[in-house]
Amino acid sequence: MVTAGGPAEAESEAATPKVFRENWPAKVPAAGLAKGMALPLEQFMASYADEIAVQQARDVAEMSCMRRYGFTNWKTEDLGTSPPPADNASNMPRRYGLTVLAEAKDYGYHVPDSGKESTPPPEQDVPDAETVLQGLKGGAEAKSFKGKELPEGGCSGEVNRKVGALDTALVEELSGKSFERSQQTPTVKAAMSEWAACMKTRGYNVETVWDASDLVATNGFTASDKEIAVATAEVECKENTNLVKVWFAEESAIQQQLIADNKPALARAQTRSKGTLNTASTVNSKAAQGL
Repeated sequence: MVTAGGPAEAESEAATPKVFRENWPAKVPAAGLAKGMALPLEQFMASYADEIAVQQARDVAEMSCMRRYGFTNWKTEDLGTSPPPADNASNMPRRYGLTVLAEAKDYGYHVPDSGKESTPPPEQDVPDAETVLQGLKGGAEAKSFKGKELPEGGCSGEVNRKVGALDTALVEELSGKSFERSQQTPTVKAAMSEWAACMKTRGYNVETVWDASDLVATNGFTASDKEIAVATAEVECKENTNLVKVWFAEESAIQQQLIADNKPALARAQTRSKGTLNTASTVNSKAAQGL
């Protein structure tokens, strides 16, 4: 986590970040055409709560390390302030494009704002802090700071060794493969054609759900009437043609095969992630107790 802060005479706050837990996404979509849907690979994915727990522990370790070297007011950013629309990398609420009619009618293609203003650490240019944080000075390795030995790689290196990170690369790669392959299946292609025909009756000439948002400008702060009209048509045509259910079924079958083909590697990655989560839990628990 990018940080800011500087040396101070005395530690003014506990070395633990603030975590906000309002409006976090549900485990599975709670509304719309994807309601209740969870793809097979999601069992191997990190949840948003997992990601926050690990980042919290990493921030705790970072603050503890930095404060040992005199940066006693060192802070990290607040966590959980801008939760994503989905609980994990599958992004089920929008994996197949828009799926919640009420949101399309209110926000078009914009994502409803569920976040709150975060209070970032004070921005200060403290060159010495980068030396301690990264273990680098002038592009070269720094082994000590004011006569005190630095951990290898600075405090960032210490954080990596103490807490680690979630092992999500493989499952996210496989999720991407299944998503691409599913769109090439005859069943999904046929359903997509039916959806496109429905859209044509509404006056929109598009071939896939990814073309619909290109019909309107979506870079404004709020959705225009035209954007809302297109977004609404997209969801209604999905409902009329059963596109989301068809697509989900096809991709689920593809993912089951990918799991079978990669089961040992997925299990190893899951074990590593569980180890990191256990470590994070211990770090966070001790920090909460002031230990």
